[in-house]
Amino acid sequence: MPHLVKTLSVPTPPVRKPGSAWAELPRPAAAGAAPAGHVRIGYARASTIRQSLDTQLDSLKTACVTRAFSEKISTRATSRPELERVVALTRELRASGVAVTLVVHEHKRLGRGIELAALAEQLKAGCR
Repeated sequence: MPHLVKTLSVPTPPVRKPGSAWAELPRPAAAGAAPAGHVRIGYARASTIRQSLDTQLDSLKTACVTRAFSEKISTRATSRPELERVVALTRELRASGVAVTLVVHEHKRLGRGIELAALAEQLKAGCR
């Protein structure tokens, strides 16, 4: 009932779209409950194929990340698949009550200016 979503202000997870197979989603954490755990997710990005990710990946390893995502793609690219996977995983973990820290070598690896602000809003939206 799509019209009820707007009327009742019920957030609909992206996996709940018409025609998709049903799968049980993680239960939301109770309000005020302590996190069920903590995960550190790393993201590394180089702007060109010729640039190396080694320094960034070493930095992430030193920061004890649980899982690292990396890609070689320009900041100007409108779609960054690995960053999108990081955001999706972060939402999924937070929905199940796990605290998540996103670790990057430099903040410019995530984006610049308005892109960085939009990403911050995306990540904040996942914890409401």
